Amino acid sequence: MHAAGGNPAQCGFLSPSGLRVVNLGPFAFSSAVLALLFGFIAAQGAVGFLRKRGWADASGALYWAVGCALLLSRAAYVVGWRNVYFPQPLHIFNIRDGGFDLMAGLIGLALATAVIAWRRGALRKPLALGVCVGLAAWGVASLTAHALQSARAQPLPAITLHDLDGHAVPVAQLTGKPLVINFWATWCGPCRSEMPMLVAAQRAQPQVRFVFADQGDDPAQVADFLRKENLAPSNMLLDVNLDLSTYYNVRAYPTTLFIDADGVLRDTRMGELSAATLADHLRRIAPQVVPVTAPGGA
Repeated sequence: MHAAGGNPAQCGFLSPSGLRVVNLGPFAFSSAVLALLFGFIAAQGAVGFLRKRGWADASGALYWAVGCALLLSRAAYVVGWRNVYFPQPLHIFNIRDGGFDLMAGLIGLALATAVIAWRRGALRKPLALGVCVGLAAWGVASLTAHALQSARAQPLPAITLHDLDGHAVPVAQLTGKPLVINFWATWCGPCRSEMPMLVAAQRAQPQVRFVFADQGDDPAQVADFLRKENLAPSNMLLDVNLDLSTYYNVRAYPTTLFIDADGVLRDTRMGELSAATLADHLRRIAPQVVPVTAPGGA
């Protein structure tokens, strides 16, 4: 994921669209990742506090418990989308796609905590307390982010972009069906990596309108990239002045917005998508979607 330029002083800025993006200096993070980090730091703080009070040091055990939780969470997600992952097994290890199963992760955390507590009695109380504090902190952070991100109906912005042929395309007219807006740039590695899969999804999902908003590239650069990659997406638009990304407070690429047919922003994905995570997000705005993979197994 590549961070875009912005005001370093803006932290946790809430855009008019309701999209929550947290910016720390030149970097942008999803609220889900920050909630997880907040919970883990709170848990470590709790076990550190207890250690200073003479309790057994459970910090190492906490790392193991969280690691087991993340491993089980990823494994459950991969199994759930096995029809997409198994034909391309290397994609299983690409955790940048954000594919994790929440319930499996919580179960994994509980099981790992129970096993460690059973095998090492001295760690039972400090580890349990640390995990409880961490879960509480994660829950508060997640609920806060959810409240700030709650979807609400809003018209698309009165912004006009242009396609590669120079034709004007008013964004407000891109209505009538579920909408996916992918913010990308030719110099962004993850953007280039996910593009073939997104173009394949555009062809396979005619009930969804996919829009590719290039960020600041010259039209010739975009056309040259598409030609070299043998890609021919429709709705390739040029956000030359970053007007659309500014409206949605997009600060890192790739970022993909999922907007339902009523104009409600339902979901946001910061970072590279896989076929599985794309289908997962799509089902929140367009049920009955079919996962696709990129041509040639990319």
